[in-house]
Amino acid sequence: MADSGDSGGNEDSELLGATGGEDVVDDQIVEQGALVLRGYVLRRLSTENPDVRVSRVDLGGRPDEGDDPQIKVVVEQLLRIADDLNRNTELQHLISTVQANCAQDVFMTVARTIFTDGINWGRIVALFHLAYQLIYNALTQNHLEIIKNIISWVLQYIRQHVSAWIRQQGGWEGVIRSVSRWRTVTVIAAVAFIAAAVYWKRSR
Repeated sequence: MADSGDSGGNEDSELLGATGGEDVVDDQIVEQGALVLRGYVLRRLSTENPDVRVSRVDLGGRPDEGDDPQIKVVVEQLLRIADDLNRNTELQHLISTVQANCAQDVFMTVARTIFTDGINWGRIVALFHLAYQLIYNALTQNHLEIIKNIISWVLQYIRQHVSAWIRQQGGWEGVIRSVSRWRTVTVIAAVAFIAAAVYWKRSR
């Protein structure tokens, strides 16, 4: 999964991983980020809201893209980091006010707020947490047309602002190697996310 530059026989199929919006380019970190994001959303939905039905195709992906065991390990680690976000009642209350049919500029403003003080895995999880909440709201409020837009906005932000940092960590597997630090960075991310959610609530 690391950004090794290999051009193996399955490269063409991997390029399809970033499906979800026209702003996405064929960058390996972004492509893998699309797989990780969709895996994260699906796992969260299956655990927290099993009655909500959605597939990888609904999220702009392919039916077989979740078979990569390394992707599954990364998703599991991100979900572990997200546990602290789930237990933050103030955060949960704030994100419940977010509208599913938001505008792209509002989404990008909140995303920039999350990363105001720098990048770490906790803040990346906060971005995924935001995307998950918006997608869940879209599914339950019948705004299905915006789901792929949300995926696209996340990937666009990763491509423009986060992908270089992820590459410096050795790719998405870097989150696995940072397991000893994840609780610390999550606390920081939670604070940043609350600030972003407050901004969002006041700007609506």
